[in-house]
Amino acid sequence: MANSKRPPTGVDVHPLTGVTLNRVFVRRKALEYHEAVTAIILRLQGIDYQVIAQMLGTNTARLGEVFRREKHPDAWGDAVRLLKA
Repeated sequence: MANSKRPPTGVDVHPLTGVTLNRVFVRRKALEYHEAVTAIILRLQGIDYQVIAQMLGTNTARLGEVFRREKHPDAWGDAVRLLKA
């Protein structure tokens, strides 16, 4: 079952199944303000919810808090300003 091709940089291969796995370099239990701004920018740029969670090393519940403006509500304004700059 193992894949004979080398995976691209930043991914691993599961030793039993050969399935390509993404590496997780950063894990965040909560998002700081600047991370929330980044999440909003990525979402406004059309990046999928799950992909943003993976990119920021967090789970979708943390993103939901930001996107619903429960956490860091001012981040929206800063994200929009950065996108327009």
